[in-house]
Amino acid sequence: MSLFRLMGLRSGLAGRLQLSGLLIAAGLGIEVATLYWNHPVSFFLFLCVGSLLVGAGMLLYLWSVVTRGE
Repeated sequence: MSLFRLMGLRSGLAGRLQLSGLLIAAGLGIEVATLYWNHPVSFFLFLCVGSLLVGAGMLLYLWSVVTRGE
């Protein structure tokens, strides 16, 4: 069973674009949440978790656009 079926996403280009949007939204949500948290750990969550999710979403989007015919 594919990852798209487990997550309830469409397959193909639409599913990859939807997954990239979800990754970016999750990363931005974590980054916004850590801005209001006054603790040293919040910086590491902002940098490591939030930025990695946003970066992964952007890379997945670009990969999906480049390989749209496959």
